[in-house]
Amino acid sequence: MAFDVIVLGHVAIDVNKFPWGVVENVLGGAPTYSGLALVALKRSVGVCSKIGLDFTEKFPPIYGKLGLDTEGMIIAGEYTTTFENTYDEKGKRTQICKHMTPPIAPDDIPAEYSDAKSFYFSPIVNEVTPELVKSVKKSSNVVMLDPQGILREIGKDGRVTVRPRELGEYLKYVDIVKIGMDELGILGDNVEESMKKLRAAGPKIVIATKGGEPLLVLSDEGTFKLTPLKVDAKDTTGAGDVFGAAFLSKYLISRNVRESAKFAAAAAGLKVRYRGPIGFPSEQEILGAVPKL
Repeated sequence: MAFDVIVLGHVAIDVNKFPWGVVENVLGGAPTYSGLALVALKRSVGVCSKIGLDFTEKFPPIYGKLGLDTEGMIIAGEYTTTFENTYDEKGKRTQICKHMTPPIAPDDIPAEYSDAKSFYFSPIVNEVTPELVKSVKKSSNVVMLDPQGILREIGKDGRVTVRPRELGEYLKYVDIVKIGMDELGILGDNVEESMKKLRAAGPKIVIATKGGEPLLVLSDEGTFKLTPLKVDAKDTTGAGDVFGAAFLSKYLISRNVRESAKFAAAAAGLKVRYRGPIGFPSEQEILGAVPKL
């Protein structure tokens, strides 16, 4: 049986510094937040990523025990991609990259993943190439991309900044693209016009999320705005990947953009009430929260 979703992007080991304190050795990256969100939604999920030997020392085979297929996780080098994340009172993040694992190559994707219903690309530090995206795209599947890691530049001091970059070589193989809060600045003053340019490059659906502010969605149905769920947010880390995973999960079933966006917004809102990679909502919990949007 084909997997529902394959998540591609590196695992991260995060050191999160909040106004209230520091939390070390926190698992991050799309395999953590998207993968576990999809498991909570009872989807079959495979992970394609690279990790370091330090991961095996700090974290026993945790992903497999939590319900993810880890055939695509490869040990490559000594260190797993590691970030130091500093958050201010408003949730804005400053990042320092301490270590980076090598990029993911098309040959790294297990053969049993090739017939998956969908692929969710969410790189964190340039580990995904256009060739990798092209290698999985079929007319029968759905490919979603969060280009956050493609738009990141790592300075000599490890400081992470967001820089403009031509995404056309990626977008021609993508059905859905989601731009997050940290990357919105590169779209310019007129976000809606920039979203239209992104859509012209290939994706049928373009989503711009803005944390606690209304998000924008552009598709064949036009452009609509959606107010996120109002919650007491404890930790916004991974909220974008939870949104992306929930959107893709719903869209695979319904093919309804507005319904999928509401489902994803509710999922992300419910998740940020918890600190770290816990508190992933079930489908029943999400559906119960959708009317509150």
